[in-house]
Amino acid sequence: MNSLLTLFTILLPIGYLAAWADYLWLFYTDDPRARRTCSRLAAAVVLLHMTVMAVRAVGLQRLPMGTQSEFLGALALAILGTYLVVERRFRAKGTGFLTTGAAAALMLLASLAGPGAAATSPLLKDPGFAGHAVLVLLAYTALSLSFLYAVLYLVLARQLMRRRFGLLFRRLPALETLERMSVVAVEMGVPLMFLALALGHLWMYDLADRLAPDVAQALTPWDPKILLSWVIFLAYTAGLIGHRFFGWRGRRMNIMAVAAFVAVILGMGAMHHFFPTFHKFPTLDESMLATPSHDPLAMASREDR
Repeated sequence: MNSLLTLFTILLPIGYLAAWADYLWLFYTDDPRARRTCSRLAAAVVLLHMTVMAVRAVGLQRLPMGTQSEFLGALALAILGTYLVVERRFRAKGTGFLTTGAAAALMLLASLAGPGAAATSPLLKDPGFAGHAVLVLLAYTALSLSFLYAVLYLVLARQLMRRRFGLLFRRLPALETLERMSVVAVEMGVPLMFLALALGHLWMYDLADRLAPDVAQALTPWDPKILLSWVIFLAYTAGLIGHRFFGWRGRRMNIMAVAAFVAVILGMGAMHHFFPTFHKFPTLDESMLATPSHDPLAMASREDR
């Protein structure tokens, strides 16, 4: 089994590169063969990667996102899988070379990063935390794709205004389609973020029952990172309501989408640097977990040590 996983680990970056090359071929040539094969190849890569991650999760008895390599690989899978959902919805393959290129780059970085440290957070063995982490990854991946489509909308609108009808103009979907793709990506990301936040709250209270009493006080729904996540959720929800009921369309809507995502990145960066949060899980793993023998997290922590 280990040798098979090693083989798949080698094949995955090749598969991602092949999918990117197929979409790039389609972008430059609009060849019917590339149009037929690119989505199928990308879907095969996604299924293979999901299978590898499932087998690794069973073998490691934890979510395989604990090392830098594992996280980059999971991010590549999330990007490619989310893109394929949007592509299937609109039958628009003109942006595939960008998303598959990003996924391939992340997969190459994951393979170059190596297996990483053997000891990882015991929280990755907790189903509640694992589910929360996966939902967060998928939610922000969808919002990232919304940002990409909004940027492409603005680029295409600028080319149209200047009457520059180059290759990018000919290959990208129509403005209306790009805008709808951006909105659909948000429609995917918002419920995923809500589920991530809801599961995170439930897991937090469950974890508090398994911590020493003095440590459990650090877990609070008023944590700055949680509050910022709710603000992000409400802001994107307001954007969807504005688009649906108040006619927010066109250039203004896409500028708002770009500005919102930039604000998310800046806000998260500031939160990590300037505000204390209990989301610093390495500290939580080592010093905050209760140690009764029946506590599964404590047992996992001792095993990792």
